[in-house]
Amino acid sequence: MQVETVYIRLIWRSTVMRCSTLLVFLLWAAVPSYGQGYDIAVSLEEAEHLALTRNRDLRFAQRNIEVAAAETLNAAASPNPTLSFSTSHFDPKTRPTTIFKSTPAEDVIHLDKIFERGNKRELRMARADSEFTATRLDFDDALRQIRFNVRSAWFDLKQTERHTELSSIIAQQSERILDLARRRYRAGDLSGADLGRFEADSAKAKADEQAIQGRLARARVTLAILLADESRAQQIVTRGDWPAEKAILPDTATITTAIDQRPDTLAAIARVEAARHNLALAQAKRTRDVTVSLEFERQPRDVTQPRNALGLGFSVPLFLGNYFEGDIRRAHAELALAEDQLEAIRARIQAEIGQLSSELQRTGDRWQALQEQALPAARRTASAAEIAFSKGAISALEFLDAQRILRAAELDALQARSDLAKARAALDAALETASSAIQEPKS
Repeated sequence: MQVETVYIRLIWRSTVMRCSTLLVFLLWAAVPSYGQGYDIAVSLEEAEHLALTRNRDLRFAQRNIEVAAAETLNAAASPNPTLSFSTSHFDPKTRPTTIFKSTPAEDVIHLDKIFERGNKRELRMARADSEFTATRLDFDDALRQIRFNVRSAWFDLKQTERHTELSSIIAQQSERILDLARRRYRAGDLSGADLGRFEADSAKAKADEQAIQGRLARARVTLAILLADESRAQQIVTRGDWPAEKAILPDTATITTAIDQRPDTLAAIARVEAARHNLALAQAKRTRDVTVSLEFERQPRDVTQPRNALGLGFSVPLFLGNYFEGDIRRAHAELALAEDQLEAIRARIQAEIGQLSSELQRTGDRWQALQEQALPAARRTASAAEIAFSKGAISALEFLDAQRILRAAELDALQARSDLAKARAALDAALETASSAIQEPKS
């Protein structure tokens, strides 16, 4: 009886262990994998948001703003006074504990303070504020460029993903057509040379399918770098469709506003103002600063009468060897350089908008022609050629030509759709004005 009880217990434990193992396995299989096989789907809006919050270049630009804000504090500071103390007329042989007690000594306390003239402090503050404004606008311009780079990278990845799907479909179709050609060859309806053409076409389709994988990996890495998520680059996939097709060109008022209000234009204007303040500051160096000195002197004591003295003085520099001609000429040259850069930026923006508008018009027309004419015609031709070839009505070369035309039309349409999206994004970025209000630095 005891043996039977033990045997039943062993069977029960074994059954429980098997059920527990099966339950754990089922739970593990039900949980999605977060390894290399798990895709991270990112929409265009999500990609822009992630880039604007995590991109490293934007963090670098933010650090530049902090540096410029610190410079405004330095510019507002006035020269510190200088305090000095000296003593003399004491006997070095005297013990250190009694030097200032028993030895007659002469002590001097000297205080110097520089008083700037010629509005130097105000000019420094104005120059620092202008440079701070330019740095803030540089950050806005970095936002504009990062936003466009993310859109372009997302479109490239979207195009490459679709290209990968098309390559897989083409490879499967080529394999199916090759099977059909082999059946016709065995039936005596197809020559060996024509069969070799089908085999070569199928091999090329498989090679193209493998080659596109490298482009897909590179496109993922490009987008991952912008999103600061390089460790999971090969898991990133796009989510959502292409943006709405907009081939609307900007009018003259929009172009003028973009030329005048784009962040790089406003930053160049702020740097011109900073150069003007720097020129005024260089010229203000010719206004002499005054150094006021206050001195207290304690004379050695004698038994009858201690003698102390209080003195006041001032000093000014003598411009005998340097009248700051070099500083002023350099400031003039820097101002001229800043003005030339502003003019160049405005001209470049105008040319850029004109070029991008023409490119958007061309890509829109090309996409419309491919989508409405070339691609439907190629599909109809390929479908009719496949039916005709299966019945032996056309040759292998005619059938392969129809398939190649369809592949080329599909890839051209895909490229045109991507080009249209990138052209629209590039023009939108070129027309984008300053995105945030400029705030004065806190002192």
